[in-house]
Amino acid sequence: MRLLEPLWAGLATAAFAAMFNLRGRDLAFAAAGGALGWAVAAPLQAATGSQAVAYCAASVVIGIWAELIAAIRRRPAAVYIACGILPLVPGSGMYYTMLEYVRGNSWNGLATAFATLQAAGAISVGLALSGAVSRLLSLRAIARRIGRGPKDVDKAGR
Repeated sequence: MRLLEPLWAGLATAAFAAMFNLRGRDLAFAAAGGALGWAVAAPLQAATGSQAVAYCAASVVIGIWAELIAAIRRRPAAVYIACGILPLVPGSGMYYTMLEYVRGNSWNGLATAFATLQAAGAISVGLALSGAVSRLLSLRAIARRIGRGPKDVDKAGR
């Protein structure tokens, strides 16, 4: 991984976050989420050769980052997630899928479409996992605050 890639991802995220009218620290935290996600995705993709695995892990990291920052800043996590996930969106895969179909290469287009859908699915699975982890940790914290151990908390959190 080149060292400047997370910086460029952070700058792209900051520009996108500015479109959402984020200012000051919120803009910096959103940009840091995008840079952090790319810093996880790029080396993991190089190591595993799987874009889906890398994007899933990176979106888990982005989701947890967004949940933490949202709790600290008392903002909705969705704003940080929407901005931070931007560098991972498989836009080039969508473009190359269309290009293969326009060129008449149906099998190549199908393969590219499948890889693109895998990447998009991995992002959504990673965000779902991070949301589940953040809720689970919140339930445990609530249980500790009221004096019961986490084993005494049932699935509904009562």
